[in-house]
Amino acid sequence: MDEANQLPPSRLEQLRTALAPGRRVLIVPHDFPDPDALAAAAAFHLLLDKHFGIQSQIAFSGEVSRAENKELLRSLRCRWHRMAELRLRRDATHDCILVDTAPWSRNVTLPPSAKVCAVIDHHEYRTPSAIDGLYADIRHESGATTTIAHEYLRAAGVDIPRWLASVMAYAIASETQDLSREVSRVDVGAYLDLVPLADLRVIGRIRHAPLSREYYVHLQEALARARVWHDVVWTHLTDVAQPEIAAEVADLLLRMDGVRWSFCIAELPGRLFISMRSRRRGAHCSRILRAAVGRQGVAGGHDQMAAGYLATDGLAGLELEERRLALVRQMLRRMGYRPSTATESLDEQARRLVE
Repeated sequence: MDEANQLPPSRLEQLRTALAPGRRVLIVPHDFPDPDALAAAAAFHLLLDKHFGIQSQIAFSGEVSRAENKELLRSLRCRWHRMAELRLRRDATHDCILVDTAPWSRNVTLPPSAKVCAVIDHHEYRTPSAIDGLYADIRHESGATTTIAHEYLRAAGVDIPRWLASVMAYAIASETQDLSREVSRVDVGAYLDLVPLADLRVIGRIRHAPLSREYYVHLQEALARARVWHDVVWTHLTDVAQPEIAAEVADLLLRMDGVRWSFCIAELPGRLFISMRSRRRGAHCSRILRAAVGRQGVAGGHDQMAAGYLATDGLAGLELEERRLALVRQMLRRMGYRPSTATESLDEQARRLVE
């Protein structure tokens, strides 16, 4: 690795100071974790064990439903738990390291007894909240949180086992779309360091994991409902159990010739989940999505990709459809378009379908 991009030794000591000696640590990625969150969590699990001599366990909320992510989860050789399954004493304090998320991002579920000691992340935040004693390493210029985790392992001199190198290499490639989206020189260096250590068969199994029949049902629905206007394409899905499909659809639609923006809206219980993508550098997807959902929702992400949700407050039928169409109009306006022509026909069509 380029010496200029190595982790300063002081970072390791600062992290050590933030953790209480002899206390087990919870490593918590965001809800419905993706490959980057899972791989980074596994890397810090190894770091705590081998370098700090601290026991830890990985715990998260939400299901992992995307085929590739489920296969990656099966490839982890460290213990992980669903947060709801943990039996934590309510009268005890549980130190937590958050990876690929932050306590103020509102996309992570923590136990009532949690004390957030450290945050390792690469997402953009407008104004991170100050927490006394919190160790924070947040680098939005990094393409993946796994890249940051790689620096910690290398700085600590921890050998990266074959299975972990495999999932970390896949995670960096997945998060940066094979090193083509929002990637830095440090991401490339980490990937090139990990690939020779990896089992390429494991990466192949993750990348080409078997897809469920439900996936193809959602894909058919998404393509049938896709709309193109200028260089924007969008679609929506109904009755979705897990939000990961929205990101897959948004990525697929962005590959359409002549398209520079894509987004997919998925109807989940109590919310509309949105996944957004752009080919443009300087697209500010996270800002656009935060502005579109406003105070009724939550959003975050990066320059060329973002995700979030808008609360639906028990709406159904025509009212839910109108909420979704209003969100489409907000998205187009925030991208700099005047969406009246694009959405008027959709308004009429939605009313015919509901009525």
